[in-house]
This record gives sequence, C-alpha cells and structure tokens, in this order.
Amino acid sequence: MHWKVKEQIDRINLTLKGHYNYYGMGGNYRSLVKIYHETKMFLRKMLSSRSQKGHVTWELFDKIMKKYPILRPYIKIPYMEFKSYVML
Repeated sequence: MHWKVKEQIDRINLTLKGHYNYYGMGGNYRSLVKIYHETKMFLRKMLSSRSQKGHVTWELFDKIMKKYPILRPYIKIPYMEFKSYVML
C-alpha cells in the first residue's frame, strides 16, 4: 500500500501473468476476465484507502490505468492445442 503506483501495478501484472499462463486455456476465458475486473476494483479500493484525503475518482483511476495498464487476460493454450497436452 505504501509503494508507488507504478511498482504496485508492476507487481500486480507479474501475478496476473503467472495466473493467465497457468489458467489460460480454452474454456477459462470468462473466469480470467472476472479475475481481471476484480483486480481492477480491488486496486481502486486500495488506492482510495492510501490517504485520509478522500477516494480515487473514476476519472483519476482511468488516467492511472491509461498510464500504467493492468495486463488483460489472454488464452495461453487454445482448444486446438489440447490434444498435444493430453497424457494417458
């Protein structure tokens, strides 16, 4: 909570990248989008609680997201490649 915003978002992106790489397979995209949105909401909540001066407005949060974007979800293993990962 006391790190700079860029450092926080860099750490979040590292975590999300690992999550997307592990869970990013065909059929899981909706869940990955849900994690992405929940992460954005939680980040805004945490940025709002950093000081006693008030909360982060949506306009300010949008500016922060444009400057330091959060990694969007992606599929690492599409349906077509499932056969090459199946082990019997």
